[in-house]
Parts: sequence; C-alpha cells; structure tokens
Amino acid sequence: MTPLILLHGIGTGPGAWGPQIEALSPEREVVAPDLVGAYSRGWEAALEEVRRLTTQHREVDLCGLSLGGLIALQIAAERSLVGERLIVCAAFRGLPPGLRRRVRAMATLTRLMPRGFLHRQLVAEIPQPYRNRALAEIAPLGPGKLARLMRQAASARIDTQSIAARTLVLCGDRDEANLKLARDLASELPGSTFALVPEAGHVANLDNAEAFTGLVAEFLAG
Repeated sequence: MTPLILLHGIGTGPGAWGPQIEALSPEREVVAPDLVGAYSRGWEAALEEVRRLTTQHREVDLCGLSLGGLIALQIAAERSLVGERLIVCAAFRGLPPGLRRRVRAMATLTRLMPRGFLHRQLVAEIPQPYRNRALAEIAPLGPGKLARLMRQAASARIDTQSIAARTLVLCGDRDEANLKLARDLASELPGSTFALVPEAGHVANLDNAEAFTGLVAEFLAG
C-alpha cells in the first residue's frame, strides 16, 4: 500500500501526529519525519528534506498541516503523479500582498522575541496534553531562524495547475485566519474536495483528532 507521509507545521514536531499514526498505521506505512532541523535551515532545506523522503518511493500520499501543508503542495506540484493523494490543512497557494506584508512584519518582530517566550507563543493553540512535547521538539528553532523561514514561506507561490494528485483541503472551522485561504486553494485545485474539521482551530489534527483522522481515512480509502 502507498505510504503516507505526515508533515508537521512550525509550532509542533512529529509527535503532534500521534493520534493519526496510531489510527492509520495498522492499514499502511505511516511516516512522520522531524522537520524542525530542516525548518531551522530555511524553506529550501525543508523542501529538500521532503524531496529526499518522497523519492524513496514510486508513489506517496502526503498530508501536511500549515507550513507542512505548503511543503506538501510544492512537492505534489513537482511530482505530478496521478496515483498519489494529497491532504493539506490550513494551507494556501500563496499569500495575497497585504497578508504577505503582514507576515513579513511579524517576522521582524519574531526576530526580537526571547526564545522561551516565542516557543510558548508557538504552542499556545495546541491542546494542553501535547504542549510539553511540542516545546521539546521545537527547541532548536530560534527567533532568527524562524523569522527567516516565515519570510521565505510568505513569498512561496504554488503552481496548483501542476498538481495531479487527488486532493483533500481541510481547515478547522474555528481557524478564522486560514478559512478563506483554504477555500480559495480548494477552488484552484481541479477536482479537489474541501471539508471543515468541526470544533477545531489551527492545529485541527489535535483539536479534534477523531474528526480529522476520520476525514483523512475516508479520503484515503476512496
């Protein structure tokens, strides 16, 4: 069966995929790589790490959250394989100019934040049982490195017309910052499906793990 690769965002590490790994691994190979080190080296380093993982397989299914979703979209655009499936949550094709400027301004402020304060802010939206592990996993990501990554990701533009994989676009129904971006992404991907994760915010796979995993499992089985 096609392996499933789970790509975490900035404020978590691979441990955040625990509920999905437990639920989905009996049916297939599930891989949740630790991308924090690659994120520390920048956008291109993160892409290269995921490219290395995906090229080990003829086909892969990708699932990414937030920045992990953006990376999954880019890798899917490069691979252009019809048999693969793609799931992204709180992702976007590219930021509109106003929002891009806002993220760059936030990156400037991020560079000035004390590391401990920054890390606590990054995990603030994660359900309490998962915060300590997330804090431990993101420890290598310092303010300057995160600021650089934010600017690079804000400038990313995905060629959605090159994505041939069947795609499920998800977003937490309480993730107001990303709802429109996610809907716009789904409208630009031919044949994609959009679904809301109920009672969930930005980290939808943990906010409502059962609903998120159910949507993913149903899509992969279809």
